[in-house]
Amino acid sequence: MLYKIQTLIDEISTIKSYDDFLKLKESLFLELKKIGLENDKLNFKYERSNKEKNILSSLLTNTSADLKKVSDNLKIRAEELSIILDTIPAYIYFKDIHLKYVLVNRSFEDLLGLEPVDIIGKHLNDLLDTYHNDDYLNKERFVLETGKALYDLEEEVEINNTKHSLNTNIASIKNAEGVIIGIIGISLNITERKQNEKDLLQAKELAEAGTLAKNEFIASVSHEFRTPMNGILGLSEILRNTNLNNEQLDLLKGIISSADNLLVLLNDVLDFSAIEAGKMELDYHPFDLNKVLNEIDLVVNIKAKEKCLEFNIIKEDNLPETIIGDPSRLRQIIINLANNAVKFTENGKVNLIIKTIKNDNNNIVLKFDVADTGIGIPKEALNSLFQVFSRIKQEDKSKLIAGTGLGLSICKKLTDMMGGEIGVESTFSKGSLFWFTLPFVISNEKMTQIEMKPLEVIKSNAKKLILVVDDNQINQRIAKFNLQKMGFDVELASDGQEALQKYCTNNYDLIVLDIQMPVMDGYQVAKAIRDVENNTARHTPIIALTANAMKGDKEKYINAGMDDYISKPFTLETFSKVINNYL
Repeated sequence: MLYKIQTLIDEISTIKSYDDFLKLKESLFLELKKIGLENDKLNFKYERSNKEKNILSSLLTNTSADLKKVSDNLKIRAEELSIILDTIPAYIYFKDIHLKYVLVNRSFEDLLGLEPVDIIGKHLNDLLDTYHNDDYLNKERFVLETGKALYDLEEEVEINNTKHSLNTNIASIKNAEGVIIGIIGISLNITERKQNEKDLLQAKELAEAGTLAKNEFIASVSHEFRTPMNGILGLSEILRNTNLNNEQLDLLKGIISSADNLLVLLNDVLDFSAIEAGKMELDYHPFDLNKVLNEIDLVVNIKAKEKCLEFNIIKEDNLPETIIGDPSRLRQIIINLANNAVKFTENGKVNLIIKTIKNDNNNIVLKFDVADTGIGIPKEALNSLFQVFSRIKQEDKSKLIAGTGLGLSICKKLTDMMGGEIGVESTFSKGSLFWFTLPFVISNEKMTQIEMKPLEVIKSNAKKLILVVDDNQINQRIAKFNLQKMGFDVELASDGQEALQKYCTNNYDLIVLDIQMPVMDGYQVAKAIRDVENNTARHTPIIALTANAMKGDKEKYINAGMDDYISKPFTLETFSKVINNYL
């Protein structure tokens, strides 16, 4: 600026004419104009700089506030994270790439019984002198090297003389660039769970041992019951074929009825035990429905006539003749319900009604109703009627109705097993209606009726020789009586060794063989006989005569080389049917 003023003074001093003055004046105005323009520019720049300064000042102020807010929030989040870590019951730790602790939660501190200052920056081996699990440390190194997480790592650690079972998950920690900078471990204390598992295993083993002992006990009881029962019923059968007066015949009927009731009780106990143990098997095959119903009619009518009751079977028209199912279990359910109806009915009748409730492409569902005019069942007893050992009280409610409370429970379990349903409707003092449904498949197979040989002496069996092997003389006598009545010649043996000696010196057409005997049992005898017959054309049918009736017994007999079995006690009809299958 000073330079320009000095230049102006020099130019003024050189003015010599008016033209020079005008030229200088014009030059001055141009210069002043330039100065004004430059001044405006400077003012604009100044104002803009002030605005920018104000904006920057405002931004700095806002940024500082935001940074403070973010910092405060980070502190809050860090506090919250610390609280969360400290309240989690799991043991949580963070380690760096050297596997030194950098952070642990309160549960981890409490587990070790140490303060954070005593833990941070140290290895686990530095904290626990008793810890020497290189396998676990190798797994931590694996996570550091690969970045792959490991789950459900179980180990037992001794801390302060106390053993702890831990289940740990390990994962890697990465920075913003994705570089692994450490690991995190989360451990759960499963000591109690492990102890519970151990206790459960012991309980399971005890339960299995108890079940085995129970099954052995039931098998033993079954054998001990069935052997004398066979004597009672068998001798009663023999006695019935002698000359008896009316009084003696009535007494004999009482003996047979009592024995039959005891046998029903025994069979209920065995069935219940088999179902509870999951050993009850169903035998599905085509059968003649009418034949089964006729057999039921014969059995139930005997008891009904004793009480002067009517027993009627009412069948829907067009019932299929042959269906696929388990006829034995169907018969068992119906007879159980029908016998109960007869038992609790003093006057009137019992009806068995069969009808179809579904028929779809040969898949049929039948409903069986057993209706009586008996004493009925109190409403409060209906819901528990099918439970185990459930029984109802008589009218004075001071005495339970006789029975074990197993029959209806077995019926329900059997219907459930066969895919059916069972229920009851009853009005106290007016009667009851027990019903059940079962699915079957209609079969086009025509069942041929097997003609039973008459029970009197059959001449075609003459000269056929049968060996009866039993250490019980009463059972020997019963078997011999039945076989002789069928027309066979019979020889007896009292133990397995005697039986084997007789077999080697005689040619028997069939052997009836008891299982439990002294010297040699039935299994050993059968095996020895089959060993003799091995590689020969000879095959002597062997029928096991046994008081055992548990699941798996039949398989044992077949595997031992026997052809079939008869369970004690047996009727002459059952005995002859099995024998005639082989002769």
